[in-house]
Amino acid sequence: MLTAREWRTMSLRLLAGAGAVACVTWIGFQLHLNLSTATSLHLLLVLLIALRWGFWEASIASILSVLCLDYFFTEPLFALYMSDSRDWVALTTFETVALLVSRLSNHTRRHAADAEMQRKRMEQLYGLSQSVLLLDHQRPIGAQMCILVREALAFDCVAIWDAAAEEGHSSGCDVPLSQEVRRFYDCHMEGGDFEEGSSSRLLRTGERAIGAILAKGQAIDPRSMDAAASLAALAIERARSFSAETAAEAARQTEQLRTAVLDGLAHAFKTPLTTILASSSGILEMGTVGSTEQKLLRLIESEADHLDGLTARLLTTARLDSTHIRLAQRRTNLVELLRSAIAVFIAKTSFANIEFKTPMDSLNIIVDVGMITMAVNHLLDNAVKYSEPESHIAVSLLPRSDAVVISVKNTGSYIPKEQRDRIFERFYRSPHTAARVAGTGIGLAVAKQVVEAHRGSIVVDSHEDDGTEFSILLPCRTTTSSLKILVSAGSGAPQ
Repeated sequence: MLTAREWRTMSLRLLAGAGAVACVTWIGFQLHLNLSTATSLHLLLVLLIALRWGFWEASIASILSVLCLDYFFTEPLFALYMSDSRDWVALTTFETVALLVSRLSNHTRRHAADAEMQRKRMEQLYGLSQSVLLLDHQRPIGAQMCILVREALAFDCVAIWDAAAEEGHSSGCDVPLSQEVRRFYDCHMEGGDFEEGSSSRLLRTGERAIGAILAKGQAIDPRSMDAAASLAALAIERARSFSAETAAEAARQTEQLRTAVLDGLAHAFKTPLTTILASSSGILEMGTVGSTEQKLLRLIESEADHLDGLTARLLTTARLDSTHIRLAQRRTNLVELLRSAIAVFIAKTSFANIEFKTPMDSLNIIVDVGMITMAVNHLLDNAVKYSEPESHIAVSLLPRSDAVVISVKNTGSYIPKEQRDRIFERFYRSPHTAARVAGTGIGLAVAKQVVEAHRGSIVVDSHEDDGTEFSILLPCRTTTSSLKILVSAGSGAPQ
């Protein structure tokens, strides 16, 4: 449907074309031109009109030309009748050629207009893509893309919904469109009414939708919307990757600093603790102090021994943060290893309510004895600290087709699902238990890194009414050569 303005434009063009036909006819009649020459002038006029205005204007001009040629240049003159059949052939040929030339010129003109529009669109998209590379990652990307898309593609209004950030942004819109564009994302709606000047697209990276874009205006076309959606998705995903990379680098540098501090503190503590332990033991061996002094010395010795254990943990954590770890592996009876570790733990902590179950008398596997013992001790210590008083600790060793499973289970503690991954982060402690249970937040992290060094894994299962169970899965066959592991910057510890 043509608008009123377009109707007026076409009417003026038709009147101008009619006037041009009349003018050419008058000139030819005054010069007493024959039919052939007058036909050539009219054909030239029709071609010019087709090139300048279009097919319909040229078609009307060709019909008027035929009438004028018949009236003024064929016998009988001044009558819309031709007595000579050759004149009929000439005018029919003229009209056919005029229509064909008008059609071809109109097609050429449209093709040139489409090529020019495509060139402008490519320039717009190139400018938009260049601007995307200069986005400020410290500001919301969606808001910046709304402005860039609206200005580059001459849209009236642009709105973007960023699903990951749960944010909506708009530019040039009279009313907020955040909820509308979010509805397009939630319903996976695409398309639009281009005649009404509205279109929406999902923002995709591969097959995954990460948001939606809505544009309004008179200059919208499907290809521009597709390009705008692709560039917006690329910009949002690029900003997200940049943010993740920055966070990872910051975490890596933080972990390097923590490792250096841990290593320095552990070595600084080790020498004075050794002196304290040697001195207290020496005084007790001399037997020159009374019973009260002996109790105090044993208390000093006990607490110094506890600090020495914490220092050993810090040194172990610092070593595990090194780039490469060499494991001293050898074939070991895992059943005896666990029994010995449990016995030493009971003697050290005086917590005797630990039960060990296994269907096997022996199980030989290639491991680093010291590392696996340390990992089991951390799990036992964690189970005792977070269980109810006088509760039962169950340790089991079970074979599988491709691995052996060491499980440590307690009762009375529960770890919410959202914290089960984080408890293995170094220095992380659950907000529900950090205030009532003392800890450093490195035990589970060390256990996880030790298990992963043996190409195994550690998992946790927790229920409010049944307690918490940590399971170490070790592959049945482990290489006897030294293993090299890379410890990620984000690995850490528990509750």
